[in-house]
Amino acid sequence: MSETIEERQARMEAVLRAGAKHVREDLAGTINSWLAPVFESCDAESGAYTCSFAMRKEYANPSGVVLHGGLTAVLFDSAMGHLSRFYAGGMTPTISLNLSYLRPVPVDRPIFIRSHMDKPGSLANYLSAVAYTADAPDKILATATGVYLSQNRQQKTAASLS
Repeated sequence: MSETIEERQARMEAVLRAGAKHVREDLAGTINSWLAPVFESCDAESGAYTCSFAMRKEYANPSGVVLHGGLTAVLFDSAMGHLSRFYAGGMTPTISLNLSYLRPVPVDRPIFIRSHMDKPGSLANYLSAVAYTADAPDKILATATGVYLSQNRQQKTAASLS
């Protein structure tokens, strides 16, 4: 029996909320929990997921007012990784992550990441994402694309190694 769009939407939201909660609670004290995503919305029809991240001045680069570029990558990887995991049904390690920094990413307000599943696959999932702030959602701060190893591929790779 095929899943209705309403059922898929409810399942997607439940999985993404649970993933964010897991990072915040079960991984407390790790970099993952310090930069834990907060579920904002998802859309099963379009394959989109939006989450936000709380910022702290300690996350700034040496200027003291702009998010460190490496931490910007962590935000994108976390957001796209959660969406990829939903589609694969399990962990999806990052194969590649590419970023373009368009504007300074502030550390004085939450950062939103809107991820999109561009192409789910049995070997790899291809995603894209944009970063912005709530007060200026049309001013894109950075963009990213990512490729994530699908669970099916991981199982085949693990089996071939044993």
